[in-house]
Order: sequence, then C-alpha cells, then structure tokens
Amino acid sequence: MTRQRKPPKQTKRLEVTGPDGWTRITKGLKNLNLKNSPRLVNQPPEIPQDQTLADLEKSHARYRDQWLSSPCYQNIQRLFLEDVIPALSSLDNSNGRIDRCVMMGLGSLSNGQRSSWWELVFLESVLSLLSPSPSSSSSSSSSSSSAVASPPSQDKNPDPDHPISPNNSISIEESTTTTADESTSSSTSTPPNPLLRPKIPIYIQDPIFNPLDISYLSNSLGYTVLHHPAAFSHLTPTTFLFAPHLEMELYAWALGAAGQQGPQLCVGTDVAECIDRLTMTSGGREGDAEEVEEKIRRDERLFRGYGDHMASERLPGFERDDWMYFTRVYWTKPAEAKDLEV
Repeated sequence: MTRQRKPPKQTKRLEVTGPDGWTRITKGLKNLNLKNSPRLVNQPPEIPQDQTLADLEKSHARYRDQWLSSPCYQNIQRLFLEDVIPALSSLDNSNGRIDRCVMMGLGSLSNGQRSSWWELVFLESVLSLLSPSPSSSSSSSSSSSSAVASPPSQDKNPDPDHPISPNNSISIEESTTTTADESTSSSTSTPPNPLLRPKIPIYIQDPIFNPLDISYLSNSLGYTVLHHPAAFSHLTPTTFLFAPHLEMELYAWALGAAGQQGPQLCVGTDVAECIDRLTMTSGGREGDAEEVEEKIRRDERLFRGYGDHMASERLPGFERDDWMYFTRVYWTKPAEAKDLEV
C-alpha cells in the first residue's frame, strides 16, 4: 500500500522493496530529479472476480450521491467558498493560478476500499467548487472569482513515455441546459454544479492500480493515470496536490517537488502530525544512522516550512468513514495576510 488509512502507529519500513510496491533509495533533495526519486516495482492486485466497469460506475454514483447529501460536504463547501477560494482568487496573477491536479495514493477502486471511493468523490466535489459554473464562465471567462486556470496548451513537463492514458492533458466539459429561472438563481451565493468537471488536467498515480482501475479512471472518467515516478514531474507551485495519508517520505518528496513554497493548494496529512511521527519513530526508517538522520531533518524541514507559511484548516469529521482523520486543507495565504505578518 502507498497510503496509511489510519494514523495511529506507523509501521517500520526498510530500504528495500516491500509489499506496498515502493523501494526507497532517496538521498536528499539537494538535486531533486526523477533519478533520485523512490523507485517503484508495480505489483497491482488482481481484479476481483466478476467485477466490471459497470459495477464501478454504480459504486461511483452511490458514493457520490451519499457524499453530496452529507452534512460533512456542506461544511467542506462552506470552507472552500468562504475561505479557500477567496484567498486563492486574491493572489496576484503573476503568482499563477491552479492549473493542474495531482492525486497520489488513491488506492484500488475495484478491490472494495471504501476510503478510496470517498476520497475520489471528495476530490471531484472540490474540483467542481474551484471551477466556475457554466453561466458565470460564459459571461466572464477571465473573472477573478475562479481559482482554476484554463488548461495549458502544452504541459510544462511532458512525459509521454510514462502516462498510461494517451493524453497528458484531459479537458472535459459537460453540457448543461439552463432555463431562465436557473440562470437567474445562479448567483455568487449558489455554488457550481457539484458534478461539473473543471478544465484542468487531472493526474493520478498509485502502484496498486489494476487494469480495471486504470480503465475506469482513464477511459470512463478521462483522468490521466501515470506510472511512478511521472507524477513528481507534474508537481509545480500552481498544483492542487491531493495526497491524504500518503506515506511520509513520499509526501515530503511531493511537497518539495512542487517548488520552494510547495503547492498552492493541498489536501494531505497534517504536517504537524508528520513531524511528531518523525520525532517518535524516526520516520520508520532503518539503515545507516547518519543517512537516516539526514532524511529525517530534510523531511522535517519540508513539513515545517510548508505548514508555517500556508493557511490551513483541519477537515471535519465524516460520519461514514475515518479517512479525514489527521487530514488538513492547505492553501496559500492572501497577500494581505502575509503583509500583516512582516
């Protein structure tokens, strides 16, 4: 597994390939490049017997409906509409806007992992909140109310050899029919349609995806499924990183790969919790004492630096699953807030 479903007690990891498919051979972030990234031996689980794409579609619809009707989603919606999106929209255009999403460690959808489905529908709902509604985008396509940029004509780091799906950048626009009454009611107080997909590329990477997972994510949903370590090359300051409960070493690596300040928006494990675990467990690492200490200092520096300069909010409790436990939303602080801190 590439993720830890429950935060208590981190299992020790050796510097060898384990059953989760990862082999850790990093030596620091001084020269961050894919050659130094954790190496992967892909060991996807078998497809459950009689499981089909139609079964995944039914599961997806069921989880999505339950999520969108939950009190927790209402709290998440309020958080993004009142805090996160206004903060990101206030950034000067020279700082860029979110132009891509990278999701790491989702887990297998076809192997009955409930948390994987909850995370997927959570991500989709947040992406829809970040995307302008059809009515507002048609009247003001460059409005500052949107925190999501239009997709780049060509990715900054094209990597055609790694993606499983044929295109690096996927843009899906769902057609809608709007009546006069609906157009009138579509005001700033009304959130966008939760099922509307934004026009940004969405990259997903997990070594335990089996062929059925890949087919559903890439062909049915239009996402770009990547082989490790391609996702790291798509991380930039203008990335929305979605990586709740990703293993600490990979999580730190992802934050560092996004640039000096890290990604502008991130849903991931509470970095304060990561620092505590590093202190208590040495990050679950064994090997040369000096090398282990160097890695721990590196990861702690990344976690602490990211947490200190970002605004954040802990995710509320979700009545149906515990995946939000020790998970926070991080976003770049508005310029005014940064000025007050100087």
